[in-house]
Amino acid sequence: MSLADARARDATDPLARFRDRFELPEGVIYLDGNSLGALPRVTAARLAEVVQHEWGRDLVGSWNAHDWIGAPRRVGDKIGQLIGAAPGEVIVADSTSVNAYKLLAAALAARPGRNVILSEPGNFPTDIYMVEGIRLLRPETELRLVPPALLADALDESVAVLFLTHVHYKTAAMHDMAGLTARAQATGALAMWDLSHSAGAVTVDLSAAGADLAVGCGYKYLNGGPGAPAFLYVARRHQAAFN
Repeated sequence: MSLADARARDATDPLARFRDRFELPEGVIYLDGNSLGALPRVTAARLAEVVQHEWGRDLVGSWNAHDWIGAPRRVGDKIGQLIGAAPGEVIVADSTSVNAYKLLAAALAARPGRNVILSEPGNFPTDIYMVEGIRLLRPETELRLVPPALLADALDESVAVLFLTHVHYKTAAMHDMAGLTARAQATGALAMWDLSHSAGAVTVDLSAAGADLAVGCGYKYLNGGPGAPAFLYVARRHQAAFN
């Protein structure tokens, strides 16, 4: 491919117009999206509005007057459009790790008599740490790790939760979300997915896959990265039990 070819493709790229929405130094090609994305042009003015008027003028009343209190659900619904979730199924909160811990604990409580959380050895390390943390409260919890090819066969009536990262952070291998979810549910287990490396990057449709639970973030795994909120998903059919 020549430089002319690249420029021709840039000229017809349907996403090219979005570059103008960001502050980028002249001549810089910026590809770092994992730690700090480019500054959106509208951000500085919006921050000033929040600080000077909403915080400075309206003070605590901004929770209602400017719907600060509704932001987790409002932003959650926007994220839901990227991952095939219905309105009200996604909320922005905490970090991905904290959300994973909360959902795992709730999932175990929703499956009494089942103590196994099933995953695979290459799962993202922090996900594994969260399972180990659950064992501090529930010593009877067992973390069972099997190779990806054996996951379907490892699902049995002892498994409470199948917990997997949708896209592998090292290899980019992608699990069959729909197939494994169906297999888990057929054995009475819940299927929970970490979307930190797939939401917004590849096609995700939690509703079509029948997923029960999910967590994720926009940039970095632990803290969500600058301006990239962590989120959790609970399918509507489970919300009464998980509230």
